[in-house]
Amino acid sequence: MLTFNVKKIWFDKIKSGEKTHEYREVKDFWTDRLVKEIFGIDKKKEPRHFELKKYEWLEYLQKNIDICFFHKICFMNGMLPEGKLPRIYAYSKTIRIVNGLKTDLKINKPVYDIEFELIGSEPCQI
Repeated sequence: MLTFNVKKIWFDKIKSGEKTHEYREVKDFWTDRLVKEIFGIDKKKEPRHFELKKYEWLEYLQKNIDICFFHKICFMNGMLPEGKLPRIYAYSKTIRIVNGLKTDLKINKPVYDIEFELIGSEPCQI
C-alpha cells in the first residue's frame, strides 16, 4: 500500500473531496516506492535485479501517460505515534508524469501525478 504523510491543509482537502491528485517529485525514492508497489520488487530484497531494471521502469512510467493500478493508498496527517494518526484511504486511478509547475508543488521539474478515488477513513480489504 502506498502511504503518504500530508500536512493538515492537504489532508482536509483530500477528506472533503476537493483534492483528488497527490504529487511527488520524480526522484529515486518515489520511483523505488512505485516500482515496489507496481511490480512487487523490493530494492532491499532484490538489489541486483532492481538496479538492472530501475531505469527501464522509470522510462516505462515516463512513456505511458496513463497507468491504471487500483492499488490502495493511505493518507496520514501528521507525525503522531502509530495508530493515533488520522487516516484516509483511497484507490489509485492513474499515475502520470507531468510538469510540476502545473501542480500544487509549483516546481519546474517532472512530478508523479497520482490520481485517486476516496474509499473512506476505515481500512478496507482489496
